[in-house]
Amino acid sequence: MLVPPASEGVPAPCGRDALPESHSALIVGAARILPERAGQVCATGSHRALGRVVRDAVLLLLPGHPNHGTPDGSLVEAAMGAVEQLRALQSPSGTFRGGDNVDSPPDTAFTINDLAWALAAITRLSGDEVAALRLAPLLARLERVLTAATPALVGGGVHTPNHRWEIASALARMWETLGSEVTRERALQWLNEGADLQADGLFSERSANYAAHVSVPALLTLGRALERPDLIRAADLATRTQAELTDDHGLVESLASRRQDQFAPFDGGALHPWFRAHAARTGDRITARAAERTSGRADADALLTLLALGAEDPSALAPLPAPAPSPTPDAPDVIELDDSGLVRIDHGSSSAVLFGGTDTAMIGRVASGTSSRPVLTRFRGAELGMRELRLSRDFFSVGPLRPESPRPLDSARTRSDGTDAGHSSGALRYLLEEQVSAEYFQPLAPADHDPEGRYSLEFNGRFAAAMDFSRRPVETVALRTSMLATVEADGVELHWTFQGPETPVCLLLALDGGDLGPGLPVDEHGRRILEPGADAATEARCTLRGQGERLEIAAAGQLGGRAFYDPGEAYSFLGASDEPGGDVLLIPASTATPLTLRLRLEGARTN
Repeated sequence: MLVPPASEGVPAPCGRDALPESHSALIVGAARILPERAGQVCATGSHRALGRVVRDAVLLLLPGHPNHGTPDGSLVEAAMGAVEQLRALQSPSGTFRGGDNVDSPPDTAFTINDLAWALAAITRLSGDEVAALRLAPLLARLERVLTAATPALVGGGVHTPNHRWEIASALARMWETLGSEVTRERALQWLNEGADLQADGLFSERSANYAAHVSVPALLTLGRALERPDLIRAADLATRTQAELTDDHGLVESLASRRQDQFAPFDGGALHPWFRAHAARTGDRITARAAERTSGRADADALLTLLALGAEDPSALAPLPAPAPSPTPDAPDVIELDDSGLVRIDHGSSSAVLFGGTDTAMIGRVASGTSSRPVLTRFRGAELGMRELRLSRDFFSVGPLRPESPRPLDSARTRSDGTDAGHSSGALRYLLEEQVSAEYFQPLAPADHDPEGRYSLEFNGRFAAAMDFSRRPVETVALRTSMLATVEADGVELHWTFQGPETPVCLLLALDGGDLGPGLPVDEHGRRILEPGADAATEARCTLRGQGERLEIAAAGQLGGRAFYDPGEAYSFLGASDEPGGDVLLIPASTATPLTLRLRLEGARTN
């Protein structure tokens, strides 16, 4: 049996002096308002917010936080009030009331992680009599809350992949503080399933949000508490991949996510603690660059999280290595995430994303917990660009093009072992393909007839009917689409070819940072429409201008016809749509001939 290590030694100073002055100022501000914040949180009854008040109050009372200007007594009082409120919110099962989920062990685990951290920090203060005496009144109260929660966390289940690690982390912390072997055994039971880290460095949910707030911190805690270096390596790989997906604005590309953060780039401030800690501990220059890029986005909660990590692992606050250089047109950063179907190419002066990793075709529907966004490409300069490109088609309402993973047609540049991504200048080419089909059902065989016309209700992948679909011969109509993407520093060319029946298609470009100017037709939804001129039936072009840049947009093919966006039966049946808002440009065309879209950026910055 391992001996819980929490009672040994005195924690290292939390090291606020290791942070930039702007970050120290945020922490001082957080300390100043914490008593008021505690009162507000107690009024709302959010158990997760109450747990964070306790963690922060204890953290700010540890050695290493002088001169924050907030009386120690008020911080202790805030923590005591929060713990008492938590005890009042604890149900007979040990879970906390509140939130969307009822009697929820995983939601309770988030709060228990903060409380157990606080209890361990206080327990380790035996070498600092003043601090220990100051925080002693919290000990018994925290132990009572954690003990009451033990049965729920030991016996409780989960909803999502990341819940396993949040509960396991809380159980490991409870083992450290309370010494109950059953909590350690239950944590190991979850861990025996194996960390759900893909080979490309994203967790199975492919979510930057859950990597930042759950999986990475939980695996680091489990690796430290249970002496499991494999878990720390998994957290490190995940952190490194998120760093590679972080742009120079501090935003993290999350298009491949299966969770709610797939709808917009993720604010990297929440990842800053893990970038900073990883770079300081390992000397990795890519995560040092990501830490630098997200530094201005880190809020007080992120910085207090970093200090809480530093209290357990002082290496998190060690000096940072020099950050990796920014990419240039001659030495772009290229990351290819095969499992997630995403490629990101950063030339410094511009960046592009190619995506073919949705789950819609595999499961036959759009569903929560899946990647479903039919965004094929992003392309931008410093401020101006195309945030989304979609290809809609009039084909049995199956929805927009959702191809398989991009397949590189040049030498491999994939970073898969934690080393720097390879660099390559010149054009980079990828092929993305998809085949969709629909059935026409033939009559049932005589042996399957029901004289009363009663047949099983079945879902055929597009719609449901009482027709015994699975027993009928079918005639299939298929449409195969191939997209060749060529990416260069100053532009992207996308070329589509089609095999199947002739049908209308329409490109949708969601644009940012500029103005298309007058002259283009506008439909009833406010969307601009690019059509060929009278003297050029197969070509059309326009220009997006702004921010000192120009994006030339040119299309070639059998252009014109109905301008539309069809989100597919999964949305239209509900009267809904996944169509992006903002400035939208539609380019109607047909599958009768190949279709080409060229984006050329002019006036871009250079590094």
